[in-house]
Amino acid sequence: MSTALLSVSNILLFAAILGIFWAGQNIFYKETVLYYWGNYIIVMLYIGILYFACKIYNSLNFGHVDSPELVVSWILCIITVNAFEYFQLCLQALRLLPVTGFLLIIAAQIVFIIPAVFLVNKLYYTVKPAHKAIIIYSNKEKADDYCLRLQNHKKKFIVINSLSQDEPQEILLRNIDEAESVFFLNIEEKNKEYLFDYCFARSKHMYILPTFSGVLLHTSQVSWISRTPMFLPGNSQMSIEARFIKRCMDVVVSLLAIILLSGLMAITWLAIRLSDRGPAIYKQTRVTKNAEEFTLYKFRSMRVDAEKDGVARLMSKNDDRVTPIGRFIRRVRIDELPQLFNILNGDMSLVGPRPERPEIIEQYKLKYPNFSFRLKVKAGLTGLAQVFGDYSISPDEKLLLDIMYIEQFSIWQDIKLIMQTVKVLFLPSSTQGVTEKKQENEDDNKTVTTITDKETQTHAK
Repeated sequence: MSTALLSVSNILLFAAILGIFWAGQNIFYKETVLYYWGNYIIVMLYIGILYFACKIYNSLNFGHVDSPELVVSWILCIITVNAFEYFQLCLQALRLLPVTGFLLIIAAQIVFIIPAVFLVNKLYYTVKPAHKAIIIYSNKEKADDYCLRLQNHKKKFIVINSLSQDEPQEILLRNIDEAESVFFLNIEEKNKEYLFDYCFARSKHMYILPTFSGVLLHTSQVSWISRTPMFLPGNSQMSIEARFIKRCMDVVVSLLAIILLSGLMAITWLAIRLSDRGPAIYKQTRVTKNAEEFTLYKFRSMRVDAEKDGVARLMSKNDDRVTPIGRFIRRVRIDELPQLFNILNGDMSLVGPRPERPEIIEQYKLKYPNFSFRLKVKAGLTGLAQVFGDYSISPDEKLLLDIMYIEQFSIWQDIKLIMQTVKVLFLPSSTQGVTEKKQENEDDNKTVTTITDKETQTHAK
């Protein structure tokens, strides 16, 4: 029932968006309206680009994403498809067309899509109520943390119990019988087979927190050896052609971005300088591919004396060390723009794991032995962890996302992540600080986390 609802809803949404465009074209750009097959080509092209944008921005994930985030996704889709169509019609008319008509088309589509998204999501949760869920864990602290996260998904899951993997087997199986979804958090191999088999036999929804070995298996190819399927993980090595294309993309995009955003960067530099007379740019040593060190540049968003005691700390939510201007530029990620020069210089790439400080990498390696694997590729301005994680996910979760990026690398994946980064700019969870509880946990573990993300001001003094 829910699948049918989503299919019908998506068709109706596409039809409405297309209908508004078609009406607008006939009103504002009559000279571009073709006849017969020409119109069919325009319609099919518009639908194709819209579907492509929806897949990039995950706009069709009703029931899996909150309505406000879906609205942002749809707005980006609408802007993308209409921008493409505007240039296509300009080529067709052999001149620049007035943009007023397209702005009105976009406005009408946005006015329609906002209530439509909320309605479809509400209908989905009405047809498909929240699953009763249980958590089976090996680490109580991680289970408690994840249980809190599921509180943000009450429409999808209702956690009825949380159990250790060491509970008697009959208790675990009885709880599984009472649930519709089961979350497995790093349970030991000895328990996996009978628990997974039991859930699979009863068609339970299984959500399994990945491990390093699990990520390798997920990204593996299947190789048949003596008629036996074997998993073949990648060796994390880019081909010469891929490295060349990636570098060309880095140079072209960063150079264009520097030119287009030079005015914005100049205004930001001036605003920071005038606000407290401190330096607008801070420099910090970070690590990139093969553990090579480089100097990273960012706009300063904290007070000059943010860490006068010499202790590096995570930025917490509502951190009073952040200046008023700093809070704004962090919110819209303007503070990251100077790193375009790092990319142009070859120290970083557009896409890759975020660069960390040398001393922090050494500390993380003590707790996460696989942490150095993320140094197999060049550090990046954005990446899988920045797009699909948020500001406060733990270092081991970021590591898994970074390893997934490295093992699944493709130029197409880089292009998608660059486009999806635009969406992240409009989501507050991407730049908010960590909670006090999470900060305390990090301090207890003696782990100092960089402020990429979590900026320190040691070199800004």
